[in-house]
Amino acid sequence: MDKRILFVSENHNFLVSAMEKSLVDSHFEVIPAQPDLVEIQLRANLPDIYIVYLEGDLNNFNGTLKYLKKLVTEDGKDRVLYLIGNPMEINAAYEIVPKSVVSASFSRPVNMKDVINKLNTLILDDFESQGKKRILVVDDDGILLRSMKNRLSPKYDVFMANSGVSAISFLTQNHVDLILLDYEMPVVSGLQVFEMLKSEDLTKDIPVIFLTAKDDRETVMKVLAAKPEKYLLKNMPADELIKSIDDFFKGK
Repeated sequence: MDKRILFVSENHNFLVSAMEKSLVDSHFEVIPAQPDLVEIQLRANLPDIYIVYLEGDLNNFNGTLKYLKKLVTEDGKDRVLYLIGNPMEINAAYEIVPKSVVSASFSRPVNMKDVINKLNTLILDDFESQGKKRILVVDDDGILLRSMKNRLSPKYDVFMANSGVSAISFLTQNHVDLILLDYEMPVVSGLQVFEMLKSEDLTKDIPVIFLTAKDDRETVMKVLAAKPEKYLLKNMPADELIKSIDDFFKGK
C-alpha cells in the first residue's frame, strides 16, 4: 500500500488545509476531492486510503460513502476508510457505511498525530505482512468479508473475493496458503467452487476450509462429504476462529 490519500471534504477551509499540510509534512501524498460521486468515479488511479471529513450537509456525502464502501469491500483489494467528524456525523455515516467497514474514526477537533500514527501503523503492517501466511476469504457478503479480514489481519495477509468466479480469477495471478470458502453462496455454491478449484492444476493443492452459518447435522454431513480440510462456523468468537486457523497451519 502506497502513501497516497484521497481526502474528501465539502469545504476546503483553514482546518482542512491544516490537516492536509500535516499529512504532507509526514510524507503522505494528499489528493483532495469534493464529495462528488461522479468526480471521484472519473478519477484515474485512485489511492487505497480514503479519509472523509464530515461537515456541512451530510446528504451530500451519501453517494460518495456508498461508493467508497464498495471500493473497500471489493474483491482482493486492501483498502481503508477513515472518518473524521463529530459523534453525530460519524454515527450518521455508519447508517451508510457499517462500522465494520470503517478502519478508524476520529472525533472533531481531531488530533492529527493520532491520524498519522494510525496511518504509519497501517503502512508498517502492510510491509510486515510480506512474511505472513496468505488467506483468501470467499463470501458473497461484503460486510462479513470485511469482518473476517479485520479479525485475521493482525496475524495473516488476508484477501477477499465476493464470488467463486472472482476467487478463481484472483488465484490465476496470486498465491495463497489457505482458502476460507462460504459453503452457502448463491448462484455458484461453495461446493461447486470447491470442485472447480480441485479440478485445476493451479489450485488443486490449495487447502480449503468451508465457512458455514449452520451447524445442524444435515448441513455438517454435506460439508464434510466434500472432504475439505475442515469447516468453521461464521459466528464463532474471533479468538476461536484465529486459534482454529493457527492450529491448521501448525499441523502443516
